[in-house]
Amino acid sequence: MKQQKWYQRTVAIVTGIVLAAAGGIAAGAPAAAANYPDRFTISGSGYGHGVGMSQYGAYELARQGKSGVGILKHYYTGAKAPYTSTPKRIRVQVHGPDPYSFSGYGDSGRNTWVTIRGGDWRVMKPGTGMVAKGSGDVRMKVRIGNRGAVRVNVNGKVYKGKMMRIQWSGTTFWRPNGKKAVATIDGTHGSYRHGRMTIVNRKSTPNITNDVLLNTEYLYGIAEMPSSWGLNGGANALRAQAMTARSYAISKHKGKPACRCHVVDDVRDQYFSGWRKENEGTGGYYGAVWKKAVDATTRSATTARVLQVGGRAVAAYYFSSSGGRTANSEDVWSAKLSYARSVNDPYSLRAPGNSYSSWTRTMTQQQARNLFGLNNVAKIEVTRTWSSGQVRTLTATQPNGRTATLSGKADQMRAWVGRATTSGSMPASWITQIRGS
Repeated sequence: MKQQKWYQRTVAIVTGIVLAAAGGIAAGAPAAAANYPDRFTISGSGYGHGVGMSQYGAYELARQGKSGVGILKHYYTGAKAPYTSTPKRIRVQVHGPDPYSFSGYGDSGRNTWVTIRGGDWRVMKPGTGMVAKGSGDVRMKVRIGNRGAVRVNVNGKVYKGKMMRIQWSGTTFWRPNGKKAVATIDGTHGSYRHGRMTIVNRKSTPNITNDVLLNTEYLYGIAEMPSSWGLNGGANALRAQAMTARSYAISKHKGKPACRCHVVDDVRDQYFSGWRKENEGTGGYYGAVWKKAVDATTRSATTARVLQVGGRAVAAYYFSSSGGRTANSEDVWSAKLSYARSVNDPYSLRAPGNSYSSWTRTMTQQQARNLFGLNNVAKIEVTRTWSSGQVRTLTATQPNGRTATLSGKADQMRAWVGRATTSGSMPASWITQIRGS
């Protein structure tokens, strides 16, 4: 199975750049080319922000016999994972404008298309009831009209209302014992076997939520960890992932009025691909492995194991792999979370298949000059680190001894330095060496 990059979403917290000049010849004086390298090779390890559970670390701990709950207790300080009452359903925005005000996310435009395959379907108008139904594959145009109404065009006939719903057979909402139809929406990364689609107008764009059962249907579609790990000694890592994903979802269950949803379907919350994850592999072979792990943490639609700290579900952050130690939350972003404390994580580096146990990036001389505001850069050194080992301060030195420093939170350093590389990004901020050549 092709290795993928498994990481959790973060919001970069802007911190200051400090440029400290010291002594020597005037900054404008040129230096001989032999006194500074053409490029720098940055060596490092890890992938992601570093807060909470390292997924590769969880995989290795599972291979060593650690239980799913034991994995959570290692990565989340003060964590417990009891069976407890949970909300029954969750609304996932799968199409629509971004509710977080993050740039580069969300959908725009008045139109999209919803396709139903493999069963029966119907269109509902709340307050009125069913307005259309049929059998067999169908493609419906969903549009926001000039006066703001949601318009659903089915086979040339338009049905409209302030809110519209599309349902299909084989779900808890309609004909549960009928043919198991699957819905798709143009431009989304998922497909949807469960739930229903609820459509409202937001910013003249169809805002569509997939309304599903939280403990099963939602978690079955969470694509944040390779299902194949469950076949290679990592079943308990999958269980730990299921519990963290459930805890995260519950912590967000107050909802977002801006999208009439609880969570969105990508890394701004958790990556939800629905049926594509659940049916992964030939005949759903890998998806069944993931479902088994989810089911092992579930008793009913309203009772399941939930990662808790102090008796409540928390936003359980997780990421792909560390450089040997996880991070304190305040060292990466700003808020200090009692359960997100730096812990030892050699397991992440030992896990099989971790292509980010070591990596390199290249920074040209010109990129180094631009990053540090120096005329020429002879060397770059890591002069301060956070408790996790992530870079806190880089110091660059000109051939004449003049220096400049770059300091910030770990995730901001990852962004700043990453943008200054030829790749345009950096996997993590665990930098082990910077060598000129």
